[in-house]
Amino acid sequence: MLRIVLVAGLCQLFSVGSSAQLKKFYTLKETWSFDTVDFTLKAASGNSYIKNLSQFNYPMVIYGNPDLDRVNPSFKTKFVGKTCYANLELSQYNSRSFGDGFSFVVSKKDKKSDNNYWKILIDNEKVYRLNMNYGFGNTEIDLADVKLDDLRLSSGSANVKIGYKDDQTNLIMMDTFFIKVDFGSIETMNLGNARAKNVIADVGFGTALLDFSTVLTDDFRCNAKVGAGSLDVVIPHKDAPVIIYLKDSPFCGIRMDDDFEEVEDNVYVNHSYSAKAKNLMVFDIDVALGNVSFTYSE
Repeated sequence: MLRIVLVAGLCQLFSVGSSAQLKKFYTLKETWSFDTVDFTLKAASGNSYIKNLSQFNYPMVIYGNPDLDRVNPSFKTKFVGKTCYANLELSQYNSRSFGDGFSFVVSKKDKKSDNNYWKILIDNEKVYRLNMNYGFGNTEIDLADVKLDDLRLSSGSANVKIGYKDDQTNLIMMDTFFIKVDFGSIETMNLGNARAKNVIADVGFGTALLDFSTVLTDDFRCNAKVGAGSLDVVIPHKDAPVIIYLKDSPFCGIRMDDDFEEVEDNVYVNHSYSAKAKNLMVFDIDVALGNVSFTYSE
């Protein structure tokens, strides 16, 4: 029976600038027949970058320069049917307390995270499900030329940028695009290109930007819950049909473009709304103490 060959924990020394750094990488080589990669990343701290780079001809290649005095990296895989479950965990020997996390949010910087950088490269052949959990640091995720079926992204106090370029879309239809932010920030770019049936946002004390600047060709539903943070939603233009179901409180702040009008109690539509529209944007928003805004990109 064919087996997957996993080359893990290959370490080498090489110079970067004038100093030598330990570079650790994991490579997933395919000799087992699978079509889906279900990838989970749990990062207590650090900076990372994820994008498609198919020139390696591997489903996944991971580079890193961890501070091994503070971070204990591990990479594991298992296979169920046609799915490869890959797990990268970047746990800390001495985890931060809530007070440390709050101090990081106030200062907006993590001085030590520069020594804990990870680059994760995937290809455009497999179907991916991404489960990303970030504690502290900064992350950029470029989803161009990726077959993404499902995404679950949680940020404790990290700052995350994720999305697509204007002319690039998800190579397949996505089921769910889920983001959760506690104290940090999540900024999406051209989220309409994700082709997601469901978009879910959970905002605690942090900030989230849902950018739908590109024109949608399919209808979709967005469910969002906002505690004491802020949620900004960008809609392509005034020709995009939109309906908003709002559950608010006397302590929250709501801002909408003048094009929107309230047709029922806490139900808002813009002038392009039609219940039969094929590209209808439906928003269910529940906000407690925070702020929500709806604006047009043009």
